[in-house]
Amino acid sequence: MVCTKCNSNNVNVTVEQVSGKTKMKGKGFLYTICRWTLICCTGGLWLLVSKRKGTGKTKFKNNTVAICQNCGNKWTVKTA
Repeated sequence: MVCTKCNSNNVNVTVEQVSGKTKMKGKGFLYTICRWTLICCTGGLWLLVSKRKGTGKTKFKNNTVAICQNCGNKWTVKTA
């Protein structure tokens, strides 16, 4: 691989993380109804118990990037 700026062969190819997105899944209708029932029955004391957190999945997007070690030029590599 040759640098497009200085025509050097001293090029490293790495994977660069571009972005990440987390998709959250809720708790559900039955859990919410039970929680509000307990809040009403205990006079609000159930609010002292912390909420359960939902589950989530994270997806990352990566790009293949070439970096020239001589001049520092950086460009994305198109993969087939």
